[in-house]
Amino acid sequence: MIRVDEAVERLLAAVTPLPPEARRLDQSMGRTLAEDVRADRDAPPADRSAMDGFAVRAVDVGPAGTTLRLAGEVRAGASVGGVHVAPGTCVRIFTGAVIPDGADAVVMIERVVEDPASGAVRLDASVTPGQHVRRRGEDRRKGEVVVSKGTILRPAEVAALASVGCAEVSVVRPPRVAVLSTGDELVAIDRLPAAHQVRNSNAAMLLSLLEGERLHGEDLGIAGDEPRHLDAALAAGLLYDVLLVSGGVSVGAYDLVGEALARRGAAVLFHTVAMRPGKPILAARCGEAVVLGLPGNPVSAFTAFHVFAAPVLRRLSGDPQPRQAPIPVRLEGRLQRRPERRIYALGRIDPARRTVVPVESASSGDVFALARANAFIVVEGGDQPVEAGETVEALPWDCRSVVPAM
Repeated sequence: MIRVDEAVERLLAAVTPLPPEARRLDQSMGRTLAEDVRADRDAPPADRSAMDGFAVRAVDVGPAGTTLRLAGEVRAGASVGGVHVAPGTCVRIFTGAVIPDGADAVVMIERVVEDPASGAVRLDASVTPGQHVRRRGEDRRKGEVVVSKGTILRPAEVAALASVGCAEVSVVRPPRVAVLSTGDELVAIDRLPAAHQVRNSNAAMLLSLLEGERLHGEDLGIAGDEPRHLDAALAAGLLYDVLLVSGGVSVGAYDLVGEALARRGAAVLFHTVAMRPGKPILAARCGEAVVLGLPGNPVSAFTAFHVFAAPVLRRLSGDPQPRQAPIPVRLEGRLQRRPERRIYALGRIDPARRTVVPVESASSGDVFALARANAFIVVEGGDQPVEAGETVEALPWDCRSVVPAM
C-alpha cells in the first residue's frame, strides 16, 4: 500500500489539462478559461455620473445656497450632443449618463431645489471636483486583463466577459467520462434483485457525482465476471478521457479488472492505498485514457471518487487547484481509528457551530449511511480513538453546507 497523498500526487502528475475549445459564453459556466481576456475599451468608456442629479463646474459652486441656471439634460444611454456646462449653468443628469463638456462634478438630486418656472437650480451642498463622477477607465483600461487564464468561470466572471464583448470564449475542454459497473451480482436499479443480487446503485451515484463536477458521464452498463465481456466493455470505455470502473479491483478470484487492464498494456500508477474505506482502488494509464478502478462497496466507491477521481477530473478540466482543502471542525462524539490507514469517516457538519458528528455506518456497503452524512471526517491512523472536543479535519461534499450562518 502507498499513502493517500502519494497516490494523489502520482495520479495528478500523470495528467495535464486537456486542449482548449471555443464555447459560447452562456455555455461556459464551470469551465476553466484557457487564455487571458482583455478589455476591448476603457471601462467606463467615458466620464459618467454615479448619481441622478445635476452636472456642474465645481468652481461655480460656493457654500450651500448657490444658484445656477439649468442649461439642458443628459439621459443614460443618450449622446451628449451639443450639451455643454458653461460658467454659471448646470445640466440635469441621470445615473450612468456621460458627463457633458465643461462639468467636473455632480450634485445629487436630493441636495438640490429646482424652480421649473424660472429654470433656477439652488444647491444645498458644497462640491468638490470629481464628486459623484465615475472616471473613464477607472474600472479597467483598454488592453488590461479582465479575467485571467486558469480562472474557473462563475456568474461573476461571465458578467465581466460579457461586458467586454466575449460572446465566445476559449476554455479547457471538459473530460469525456465513462462509467462501467462490473460483477455478476449486479442488476439494473428498476429490477427486483434476488437474494444473491444487488441493484447497481454505484452507477447512479457516480453519474450524479459527475454532474456535481459539471461533467456528463456515459453509462456503459454492467459487465459480468467473464474476461471476454469485460475486455469488450473496457475497449469501449478506453475511448474516453477517463474511465471509472466500479468493482472487480480487489484480490478475489473474480476481481478481474487488473488482469484485463494488463492485457491491454495499461501502466498501473498504484493499486491499494492506505485508507479506510477504499483501500483496493486501482489507477492506471492506458493509451490516452485514465482508468480508476473503484471498489464495489458504495461507501468505498463514494470515498474514492472524492479523494481521487474528483481531483484528476478537475486537473484535466484545467483547475489549477484540483484538490479540496480540508477545514478544521470540532468533533462531537468519539471516533475509532485503525493503525497505518488514513480514516475517511462519515460525518455530518453543523455549519453554524463548526462541528461535526460521526455518522454510524454498518459497513462500507451501507449506502443508507451516506444519505445521513454531508462530509468526511479525515484522521490519520492510530491505536487510540479521537475523543469528543478535539479539532479534526473535514472534507465537506458540498462547500455551501459549511458556510457559517451570519
